[in-house]
Amino acid sequence: MLKILLFAVIVTCIIIFGGRYKKMNPDQKRKALWRIGVGAFLGILILLVITGRMHWVGAALGALIPFLRNAYGLVSQLLPFWLQRKKAEQEQAQPQQPPPPASTSQMSLSEALEILGLSGNPEKGEVTQSMVQDAHRRLIQKLHPDRGGNDYLAAKINQARDFLLSILKQ
Repeated sequence: MLKILLFAVIVTCIIIFGGRYKKMNPDQKRKALWRIGVGAFLGILILLVITGRMHWVGAALGALIPFLRNAYGLVSQLLPFWLQRKKAEQEQAQPQQPPPPASTSQMSLSEALEILGLSGNPEKGEVTQSMVQDAHRRLIQKLHPDRGGNDYLAAKINQARDFLLSILKQ
């Protein structure tokens, strides 16, 4: 008798839900199916615990599964903020290196030629302005701070170029 009564309740619920389900829009249908699925899953877990076929710890773990869906959404929203915070902490933990001291001493001719990778004597016309500009352009493209170089090297390259150009203009 109990089985027939349980069957009648289930069939009645299906008929009532079917009528309401047809009137819902697609978003409401998706939410309703999710709720019914979660309810049925939890009901089966409770039934298994009551009948002794499942330990209550297993049922509790199974009941957490629907909540993990909400937790995933929360974690996906909070993860970028957490990553930004960790990055800021790492940047604060790293010691700030002071910029290299500006060179106040005059550069020698041989040092300027060596930095730019040139050879010859600019006073005899063996090194021209275009050679200096080309060597500078080639090096600064590789060693510019925006391309992975550092400020010190870029400053030295610029200083060598300026020094050689000033000698060539004399």
